[in-house]
Amino acid sequence: MKIGVIGLCSFTMNFVDRAAQAGHEVLLSNTRENRQYKDLALAMGENVKLVSRNEAVSAAILILFIPREDVALFLTDLPDMDEKILIHASNPIFSLECLKPNSKSSSEIIASLLPEAHVIKVLNIVNPSVLSLLNQRPKGNEIFYTGTDKEAKNKVKTFFKSLNLAGVDFEDFCLPPRTAYSMN
Repeated sequence: MKIGVIGLCSFTMNFVDRAAQAGHEVLLSNTRENRQYKDLALAMGENVKLVSRNEAVSAAILILFIPREDVALFLTDLPDMDEKILIHASNPIFSLECLKPNSKSSSEIIASLLPEAHVIKVLNIVNPSVLSLLNQRPKGNEIFYTGTDKEAKNKVKTFFKSLNLAGVDFEDFCLPPRTAYSMN
């Protein structure tokens, strides 16, 4: 499978390494200058190619790590994104502007810019107390995600499995709405 990765950080590079080892073709592009990553891509093996943004988005699954302030600029004028799955990793925040009340999250911005794509938000940090509330014992390979499209989430879960990651959909842990209980 062809995987596009846009934006480099330790989190996305872990995906790149796992995907290359699993035999996926990885199209790697940074949001800034690519030249400095040429040696890194070469060292990761023949399954990893350093490419332009438009080449990276040719993949069916994209992993995005874009500074929040650059999301709108970077995602404007992309080629056809119909039915693409965008795995959105947490963004670095370089400005306090986005923390103002009523500002949109970066996932909301991405979804509004690319309405034909399926955005899956990935979180790699979950407080252990949350896991204990969910009756889960961390094994170290969990990756948590959420999204609105069930088919896209199933594809992402299968992709995670190919990387030896245990995909955990937050929707699986949603509690049913509170109902009135009668006492007998």
